[in-house]
Amino acid sequence: MFPKKFTPKILARYGLITGLYVALTWALPEFSYGVVQFRVSEILNLLAFYNPIYVIPITLGCGIANLFSPFGIIDVIVGSAHTFVSLYCMTKIKKDILAALFPALFSFMIGLEVMFLSDASLNFFLITGQVMLSELVIVGLISVPFYRILSRNHEVMRILSEK
Repeated sequence: MFPKKFTPKILARYGLITGLYVALTWALPEFSYGVVQFRVSEILNLLAFYNPIYVIPITLGCGIANLFSPFGIIDVIVGSAHTFVSLYCMTKIKKDILAALFPALFSFMIGLEVMFLSDASLNFFLITGQVMLSELVIVGLISVPFYRILSRNHEVMRILSEK
């Protein structure tokens, strides 16, 4: 998960991925925060399947993006924990489609957070189901085919796989 050495190249990659996650989240705030979430930035999650060094910058990106969440610092903590646990688990799986299920599997963390912090009296299962569906669509239905197409390009895979 952590590179053996933090070279300038690795630090630049961390900054790029962290910044990209934040930019993609902030670009569509109406879809990125609140009860109904559909974060385009979650496409980056599957990078952790291909290379564990991406767990940290994606988690950092989530934390920074959540600084502007209506749920405040709690969303920074819970959202980052959800991302970290999901991505860490992805690194332990050998099939991309199975790895893509982890963000949905851990959606209950976000469901609990939104249920407790929302003004409306919201059903935990409804919230969790919505976040789960969002994760399945973004990470499973969009990311998996996207990265499978990318994986045909050996140069792209070489760059993504560098540790």
